[in-house]
Amino acid sequence: MASVYLSFLGLGQFNKDRKVYEYTPTVYELNGKESGKTQFVQAAEIELLGSDCFDKVIIVSTKLSHDTHFESLKHRLMDIGVIEDKIFNLQIGDSMTPESQWEGFEKILSHINKRDRLTIDLTHGFRASSIILSAAINFLQKAKAIQLMAVYYGAFEKNRQLAPIIDMKDFYIINEWAEGVSRLIEDADARKLGQVAELSPVNYVQDLNDKQIAKAFDDLTNCVRNVDVNNVTQKANSAITLVVEKLKNATGIGKILLETVYDKFVDLTTQEPVSGVYDKEYFLLQYKITKMLLEHKLFMQAYTVMRELISSIGMIQVKKVNIAAKKGRNRRQQYAEVFLKMIEIQKEEWAFPEPGPNNKKNPGNRCEELKPYYNKLKDVGIVDTLSFTKEMTQYRNGFDHAWTGKDGAFIDIEEKSLVFLNKIKKVLSMLQENKIL
Repeated sequence: MASVYLSFLGLGQFNKDRKVYEYTPTVYELNGKESGKTQFVQAAEIELLGSDCFDKVIIVSTKLSHDTHFESLKHRLMDIGVIEDKIFNLQIGDSMTPESQWEGFEKILSHINKRDRLTIDLTHGFRASSIILSAAINFLQKAKAIQLMAVYYGAFEKNRQLAPIIDMKDFYIINEWAEGVSRLIEDADARKLGQVAELSPVNYVQDLNDKQIAKAFDDLTNCVRNVDVNNVTQKANSAITLVVEKLKNATGIGKILLETVYDKFVDLTTQEPVSGVYDKEYFLLQYKITKMLLEHKLFMQAYTVMRELISSIGMIQVKKVNIAAKKGRNRRQQYAEVFLKMIEIQKEEWAFPEPGPNNKKNPGNRCEELKPYYNKLKDVGIVDTLSFTKEMTQYRNGFDHAWTGKDGAFIDIEEKSLVFLNKIKKVLSMLQENKIL
């Protein structure tokens, strides 16, 4: 984890009288401190930051800019206290071909190690070199977890007597925010958003830089990824409420990112409090959760929700069932699994125990209680439409047992998941059309 300074060395202006390329000496200012007069912005920055701040000073140049200025710059750096062994020159080609630009990009990457603390100066970038370095920064943040300390630009043209050095790091932090939002909406992963909120100063993308929002979406995505379906709506409502509040005054980049997050998760919210029963809103939410899981390619979780959705259909006409109550959850265990078996197995092949008196947990008793409801579903074609359930359960069980009972994972998991979801959608429509749901 070295502290690295990286800068480009250009040619400067051509002096027609002296017939040489040169930089005009000036005084630079950074954070209220002034440097000695120098023609090299790199020397000014290191002087102001401290000659012992960096483990490596890397100067990127073309052959021509190296031959013209490098030795002078090197001696100037040594004069202000930089040890010679810490100064490195990295030459890149001056061709504008994609091959040459790519080669320069890879050379820069090879000199930066994992978790280095990187300070960059872009003042004298050669042609497209600033674009190359911007791409390198983004890549290094992701591939090598570098910590970007500063991105300096010496604004010589603004004031030739006292040129301000501007830190452009803010613009690279935007990439981190964009990645955090991308992970949230594409992978249901709020961890990156939380990390950026934790590390970024409050004035960066302030509309999103709210630890309360990061925590709310962390709670929501944990519910989604952990298939905690009965708590998803509550978490989604909390998160979206915070986003809506922020959107009232949001502008620019913060507004764009907040709207992106809102559009992704608003479907999981409800305007009315959750009823606590197996009603139309409950099943619609399960469908939406499954759809979102499939969009994120979280197939194991999606198959689990689909199986539980189908077993929940058996609870629609069971009395005294409250999803949030312990007694209601106990009744679900007694009825839902029996209903699922009734759907998966042909009626003539049912092998439930004989009904017995005063035995509430006897599957045979529950089967007898569910028969009138099952027959109603049979009469309107819902049982036949649910005939895919046994096959779907095989996929879910494959995940549940890590495919150890198979030669390997089924190769059509994604394709089949969409087929099953469409059939579930049809079943939900049939339940509504027949006023069962």
